[in-house]
Amino acid sequence: MARSRLKRIKSKRAGTQAIVYIVLSGLILVAMVTWGIPAAARLAGLMITSDNGVGGVAELSPTPPILSDVPEATNSAHVDVSGFAQPGVEVALVVNGSEHKKILTDDAGVFHFDAIPVQEGENTVHAYAISSRGKESDLSKAYTILVDNEAPEIELDSPKDADVYRGESQRIANFVGKVTEEGTKVYIGDRVVIVQTDGTFSLPYQMIEGDQEVKVRVVDSAGNENEVIIKIRWEP
Repeated sequence: MARSRLKRIKSKRAGTQAIVYIVLSGLILVAMVTWGIPAAARLAGLMITSDNGVGGVAELSPTPPILSDVPEATNSAHVDVSGFAQPGVEVALVVNGSEHKKILTDDAGVFHFDAIPVQEGENTVHAYAISSRGKESDLSKAYTILVDNEAPEIELDSPKDADVYRGESQRIANFVGKVTEEGTKVYIGDRVVIVQTDGTFSLPYQMIEGDQEVKVRVVDSAGNENEVIIKIRWEP
């Protein structure tokens, strides 16, 4: 008898709990329909980028372009600049603080600017990328281009023009001199000369019998050239 009564009590409690669970489940379902699903939809909308054609706000800015083949110095009034960026973006080139031109990258992300005007002295060049929806990247690394139209100077200390050498012990003439412009290359005859950090150079030169002309040519980093030709003589 006691067991039957206990069973009825447990059964009544289980029924009550079931009703409570049903009511709570209904309230949760209503809440989700009213607030949860629209909120989830709004969140999903924010996650859709404008690249998919939906009015989202999550589009990222393009990465800055990378400039390559930028000359450090030139004697020309125009230079070419190439580089890489994301495919399909527009690249704007800025020269001395002013926007020069915009160009689209190709399918490989390559771009090339031809005949960019530069002025005497130092010129600063950098670029930035623009996506199809107007997003701009940060500026690229800035490069300085020096426009130099002056020929480099050369100081040749020895030998002197019209020097005469005699005997086997004097068959080697030591060319000694100096250039004043950093980055200048020196050529004596067909040989390239090593230039020290202070601009001095030295090269032993073996003469042939009789009179001979030796050309000393210097070329700076902008491509400007200068030369001196001396006549020397060796007698056995």
